[in-house]
Amino acid sequence: MKLHGLTSEQHATWERDGFLVLEDFLNPEETSYYNERLDLAFENWQIRGGVNPATGQLNHVQQVCGIIEYEDAFVELMEHERMMSIMRDLIGDSFVMIDNDGLIKPPQKESHTGWHRDTGNLLYINEKKTPFMAKVFYFLSDVKPEGGCLAFLPGSIHMTNEELPKVSKQEEMPGHVRMSVKAGTAVIFNGYTYHSALNNFTNETRRSIIYNYAHSFLRTWPGYEPSEALMSKADTNLRKMLFGMLPWTADPEAFKEAANVPADKD
Repeated sequence: MKLHGLTSEQHATWERDGFLVLEDFLNPEETSYYNERLDLAFENWQIRGGVNPATGQLNHVQQVCGIIEYEDAFVELMEHERMMSIMRDLIGDSFVMIDNDGLIKPPQKESHTGWHRDTGNLLYINEKKTPFMAKVFYFLSDVKPEGGCLAFLPGSIHMTNEELPKVSKQEEMPGHVRMSVKAGTAVIFNGYTYHSALNNFTNETRRSIIYNYAHSFLRTWPGYEPSEALMSKADTNLRKMLFGMLPWTADPEAFKEAANVPADKD
């Protein structure tokens, strides 16, 4: 299998565990920049009414659904060149962005969700199991073990619903792994991976940007559809593909175009 953005070891980890942790994905300057832009996006969201779609509202967090509508920097992050290469390895040459959020988890707050899968669907393409969706978290702050971590049950992508452990308290999940990470880390997980956001028992805030990618035969979740204003500025095939603007099949040249790489000559 030809890989575009992952090593063979990283791909094997993904297949085994259902998630990947990529430290220092964003450098300190980029992390600082996106933190500033996150605050600006929240300001713009408030100016425009501060309303999220009903499909995206969560308790105990501050959230901007469809953050790409409120700050151009997050449109650019959506199509980060290295992440696009990784998505090609995980999903293939044709995928769309189905939702995106800016998320701030304040100190001393209970979790906004319990253990769950983001999708109950299993997908096979050309007889190969492939993720129905893959979600990316860019962490813009350090996250301590008790700081409201994103947590996974490794290998749960290979478990049936009946095999999944049941717990009364989230932190009691046996064998779970907490994403206690440094700012700048990117975490990617298969939508079928059993996961949760844990309680934030610290006095620190967790800040993150989230993108969800899926196969192009899916459509953006209701309430997250790109606006006409955003689509009118989509001037690359990659961005049009991510916005679901074309009846896309697969075009590796779109990734070269976005990365300013010369296309192959006949």
